[in-house]
Amino acid sequence: MTRDDDGALADDALAGKVVVVTGASDGIGRAAVREFARTGATVMMIGRNEAKTAAAASSIMSELGRRTIMWEIADLSRQDAVRDVARRLRSRIPAIDVLVNNAGAVFLERAVTAEGLERTFALNHLQYFTLTLLLLHQLSAAATGGAPARIISVASRAHRNARLDLADLQLAHGFRGWRAYANSKLCNVLFARALADRTNPSRLVSHAMHPGVVSSRFAANNGGRGRLMRRVMDVVAVTPAQGADTIVWLASSNDAIASSGDYWVKRTQTPPSIAARNADTASRLWTESARIAGIDADALIREAGVGLDTSSNA
Repeated sequence: MTRDDDGALADDALAGKVVVVTGASDGIGRAAVREFARTGATVMMIGRNEAKTAAAASSIMSELGRRTIMWEIADLSRQDAVRDVARRLRSRIPAIDVLVNNAGAVFLERAVTAEGLERTFALNHLQYFTLTLLLLHQLSAAATGGAPARIISVASRAHRNARLDLADLQLAHGFRGWRAYANSKLCNVLFARALADRTNPSRLVSHAMHPGVVSSRFAANNGGRGRLMRRVMDVVAVTPAQGADTIVWLASSNDAIASSGDYWVKRTQTPPSIAARNADTASRLWTESARIAGIDADALIREAGVGLDTSSNA
């Protein structure tokens, strides 16, 4: 992989790669899309608002002079929408080199989706789980000897504040918006580990990362309290491009395929919280997530040929 002296990727560093990014129309998602496209990748953006997503894609392509960005629209807080967009991606893209699970939000008031799922849990964790599992065949198709497909789950240092109750993942009791968010970010780190524990690292690597406190519209959906939270965060916020740097690095660096299931901050493998290192919690969350999503996750891993018993296929 070629890099400039300042650590930036060369313009052709990801040439020929296909990257899928959720939450792609704004913030670090959009910044990552731009960098992926700049460095030669074909990028599939997934956004919730069609006008905003199309405008972001068109703007980036016009700036770069490249026509290598596509998009799909989905409300990823809904499991039916996750399944539908996964089906559309499978029909459009035969192989996916990198999946970036980025879509997420904080909700200070508890609400449930039309499917009866608490929306923080549904958007920030369960859609990571379901979308990843439903795209395993495309990820497996991209894996070649020495070049596994990569799954990058955007988490947060907020996971260190989590108090996760596996018997009440959706906080039906004692809901607090920040606790729900912190719990969901712990779920992201645990998911990255659980997936790594079940898959062959020569075919697939899975990592979680913290982008930093990023200057974006995050939390602004919560009215006055959200705007106040946003002003406080902006005091120490980094730019979206700075927040996206580790995402793009994990998608391209050889260092990122030397292991799987890790947590990264500023391109550095970093120990997550004690709770995030609990293998039993990770396994139990995996089982409960599969039950809630209504999918046989372990069967999907076997069928995609990325399980631990597939080393002969690498």
